[in-house]
Amino acid sequence: MKLRWVVNNYKLFRKVSTPEDYASFVGMSGFMSFGVQPAGPYPQGPDNGWRYDFTRRPVHNKLLKRYGLDQIAGQGSTFERTMRVMNWLCAHTYYNGMSFWTGALPDNGLKILRHTYDKPFKRAINCRHKAIALADCLMAVGINALPVAILNLPNNHFITHVWLPEENRWVMCDPSFSSYISDPEGRALNLIEIALRFWQGEEILVAQYDFNGTQDCRETYLNAFILLSLREIEVYNGTGSKRSDPRNRLLPEGTTPPDEKLKAISATELLAEPITLKR
Repeated sequence: MKLRWVVNNYKLFRKVSTPEDYASFVGMSGFMSFGVQPAGPYPQGPDNGWRYDFTRRPVHNKLLKRYGLDQIAGQGSTFERTMRVMNWLCAHTYYNGMSFWTGALPDNGLKILRHTYDKPFKRAINCRHKAIALADCLMAVGINALPVAILNLPNNHFITHVWLPEENRWVMCDPSFSSYISDPEGRALNLIEIALRFWQGEEILVAQYDFNGTQDCRETYLNAFILLSLREIEVYNGTGSKRSDPRNRLLPEGTTPPDEKLKAISATELLAEPITLKR
């Protein structure tokens, strides 16, 4: 059985005016995932030399100064600093996946935060803007990160991939739910590791979770927002001034690319070490 919306009605969208309204909607059976199937293994090669190209932009310096992000990130490992920035972001912004009217916001973390920071729920932002805001805030403190779309149309979700130089690998952070996914030992996972463990029937856990200040819908989050969407992975080249730069898409093995304009990449390239951002 495929995921279906119980109600697909604009009038319902207009009624979602509080965090409680949105949590209630997410908890409806229409947002539950039934029969979620593993996406299948992603191709691990070849490595054709494609790499993320991170460039420091003026927006990062402005974010650093305006919000005192160095103090928020503090000291410690890259992962510890990342968690502090993500938790801070989620404490000061609301998430509403039905905030389609924020589509006019630019792909700019500073302007996104100006729109939503410490504002009421009517200024809530969707997962795309949450992922962009977190990526820009992390890059402001010298941590390589970028928004990543996971797609299984008509379902989709945006998360942020973060590079941990101490471990030479990426991990997934979800600023919409102040969450990350781990193995039973507590090791944070990236998207490929999450998909592979699911494919192999190995345990994966929601290690941290905050849905607009509550634990609502935690039991459905992993399936409905992550695993259900892990059919295709789409990323940008890096932090160019235009996020409409050529996009790169990773599909499970044996899947035909749906759009020839998108460059196909392998899991090897998706997880490759980035060109280091210089502060």
